[in-house]
Amino acid sequence: MKRTRHALALVVAGVASGGAAHAQGSGNTEQVTVEPTAPPLELDEVIKALVERHPLLRAAAQEQSIAAADVLSAEGGFDPGIRARGGWIPEGPYPNTRLDVFVEQPTSLWGTRFFGGWRYGRGSFAVYDGKLETATLGEARAGAAVPLWRDGPIDRRRAGIWKAELGQSVAKAGVEQQQLDAVRAASHRYWDWVATGRKLQVARDILAIAVARDAGLAVRVQRGDLPAFERSENERVIHQRRAGVVAAERSFQQAQIELALFYRGQDGAPVTAPEERVPPVFPEPAGARSDLGSAERAALSRRPELRRLDAVRDQVRLDRDLANNQRKLGIELSGAVSKDFGRFDNDPKRLKTELELGVLVDIPLLTRVQDGRVAAAEASMVRVTEQARFQKDRIVADVRDATSAVEMARERLAAVRREVTVSRSLVDSERQRFDLGEGTLLIVNLRESALAEAQGREIDVLSDYHKAVASQKAATGSPVRSPGGT
Repeated sequence: MKRTRHALALVVAGVASGGAAHAQGSGNTEQVTVEPTAPPLELDEVIKALVERHPLLRAAAQEQSIAAADVLSAEGGFDPGIRARGGWIPEGPYPNTRLDVFVEQPTSLWGTRFFGGWRYGRGSFAVYDGKLETATLGEARAGAAVPLWRDGPIDRRRAGIWKAELGQSVAKAGVEQQQLDAVRAASHRYWDWVATGRKLQVARDILAIAVARDAGLAVRVQRGDLPAFERSENERVIHQRRAGVVAAERSFQQAQIELALFYRGQDGAPVTAPEERVPPVFPEPAGARSDLGSAERAALSRRPELRRLDAVRDQVRLDRDLANNQRKLGIELSGAVSKDFGRFDNDPKRLKTELELGVLVDIPLLTRVQDGRVAAAEASMVRVTEQARFQKDRIVADVRDATSAVEMARERLAAVRREVTVSRSLVDSERQRFDLGEGTLLIVNLRESALAEAQGREIDVLSDYHKAVASQKAATGSPVRSPGGT
């Protein structure tokens, strides 16, 4: 009997090895080159490929480039402007030639504008156009204009730059959020891939046992130790378990396809992770019970959704402040110095330097445009505030749900592992009874199926645990790191 059991064990090992070799050559439609000693595929490798080469994340990163371009565009509001105007009247009561070049430089110093220019006017001018005439070399002038109320604390140019800079924060938070979501999804697909790979091996192992048993049953039936229907029962189980292997292969292929959407090669193309790279075991759950309060506080301080809404609220506040300022009285002080160069034929005193001070008052009679903008901005601020309020509740709920999932997975794992231990003991006992002629193969098969189901549940719970950990990291806003980070 001992020699028979030893031979049975050798057959089981040989069939299992053959099943694994068959699996390596089936199921994959993409060409994947794998070295015989290819190391197990780790989650960090998947995350690295995702962050560096995934098309959607690379597309999302362009939002920051767009935001930077918006800042550059807003800064263009302070680009200097040059205007030139010329006129020539060759025939008429007052033939003359005129040329005027004007340069203006806006600044962020309380809305102050600096200006300067040169003009030339020679010929015959009417009395009321006398100031158009200049000395023979023209007139140079320079000055500044300072708003006192409207456009002083804030104006369109400065508001545009501030909003564009806040837009960079909005874009950065959006990219971080997409990274968190993508890493969580990739982690879930990775653990599904590992779980289906481990389940496929369980299905092949239990099939190999039935196939290996068939040879021993044939000998016993031939000797008359067992009725023929016992071998027929085993044949039925072989077909049943072979169908289970096919179903497990299909599930593994599905997991491969889903994982390939996140696992990318150097060229950015999807990579099908072969069965050879499935880790032989799941990492064991580690770490103590999470401090829920600390996790919630960390999430509220790190989650990019709240930072994005804060930046959006600041943008809306700028719109409101600008609209409010535009309702104010416009008072602008200006000063300019001008000097003619060359000579005046009939009035030499006009060569003296001229200083001109002025006040411009702009009184808005109706401010319906600005009033509408203020009302819209205030409504938008209320909307963003309520969105942020709900988002905080959503973040807290995400943290609590993920933490609960992690802890419940620990408890489920302990219970399922106790079930696996008991199931394995029952299988060993039932096999011994059958070898001694006291049991039936039907009961042995039922015990083996129960053990395989328990092992499948253990794999599911381990997968659920690691997926819950990935969700917990995303819920708390843990930064996305390269391989080696945790």
